[in-house]
Amino acid sequence: MIFETERLFIRKLRKYDIEGFYNMQSNPNVMRHIKKIMNRSESENELKRFMDYYKNEDIFFNIWAVEQKNDNNFIGICGVYENDKSEFEIAYRLREFYWKKGFGTEIAKGLIDYCFEKISLNELSAYVRVQNNSSVNILEKEMEFINEFHCEKTNSYERLYKLKKENWLQQWL
Repeated sequence: MIFETERLFIRKLRKYDIEGFYNMQSNPNVMRHIKKIMNRSESENELKRFMDYYKNEDIFFNIWAVEQKNDNNFIGICGVYENDKSEFEIAYRLREFYWKKGFGTEIAKGLIDYCFEKISLNELSAYVRVQNNSSVNILEKEMEFINEFHCEKTNSYERLYKLKKENWLQQWL
């Protein structure tokens, strides 16, 4: 296990996560603000790619499984990785069945705590498409809004959020 929250275990992805992973990656509602939906083969390749990063110490890329404590159901993924701007970016994605149950906020809080407490990062970033209201709402509560911009790569408007460890520590004072 990587870390846990009140209702969730965060752990490394495993091959047998493919059913839930594919369910998530093939769902147009889940993927509409992220990237194109994936078929079974593409989902298997993406799952393998994420798992292969666990063996590569030269690249900081950690995407993990999120499962419910009460039934061990795979509900999504979350993680932190070094993006192409050399920022440590957090990410999370949930299967649609688990939306609107507070899991997104729970994951974001747990992920932020883990990044600052356990792996000693000093600043986190998050990018979200403007239309992704649920994630915008989560990030508004947990991080500081920096700016809104047009992203050439996705041809969409995105928002950038950041959180410095020193600001995160203020909540404990």
